[in-house]
Amino acid sequence: MASINAEGTITARCPGCKGALSSFEWKSATAQHGVTFVPYRHFHNGDGRIEYRLFRCAGCGRGGLGAIACGGVQYPNAIWELIRFYPEVRERLPLPKDVPEGIATEFREGETCLESGALRASAAMFRSVLDKTLRANGYKEKKGTTLEQQIDLAASDGVITQARRRRAHDEIRVLGNDVLHDDWQLVPEADVEAARYYAQRILEDFYDDRESVLKQLYDAKRLEAPPAD
Repeated sequence: MASINAEGTITARCPGCKGALSSFEWKSATAQHGVTFVPYRHFHNGDGRIEYRLFRCAGCGRGGLGAIACGGVQYPNAIWELIRFYPEVRERLPLPKDVPEGIATEFREGETCLESGALRASAAMFRSVLDKTLRANGYKEKKGTTLEQQIDLAASDGVITQARRRRAHDEIRVLGNDVLHDDWQLVPEADVEAARYYAQRILEDFYDDRESVLKQLYDAKRLEAPPAD
């Protein structure tokens, strides 16, 4: 969550710095980056303003926009509150290095949707990550094999635990199916956070110790083992 200090500098996780905490500054050594404002009529007896200010990441130089409620004096004096800051990312969950690029990119897209408040889109993306991971590891046995069946097969092979199997069903598959197939309804952010967390854990199950998992997949005839030297 972005915060602002008494000097008017905003601290937030920067997408240009891969989600690292960074300081966003509102001026250079010679000038402000830019500002416009409107009266803040609804609070504080109408004597303030909302400033829409341009900021610059001290790390990568990426721009940002802050909406700040202020008193009737020159910025940064009498800052009341930071209303909103854009762009802001959450701390990105780490992924194993062996996760295929397409699956990793899809996971990150799900995180981006979550950060933007597109919760239904995010839930659908994490379901897609689960589906593509199982397909990539040989669990789409034939046309018509459902995601539910693929999850159960991975658990029966011991690639994921029974506890992870339940989470894959309850936190990722069911939520994603509700988004894709049921009538529109609000999706709780906590539910999407859970889908994100368990999708990352399943990627760890398959790709953190890849050599061991590949042996399990070869033994279970999910993937074809390479010919011996």
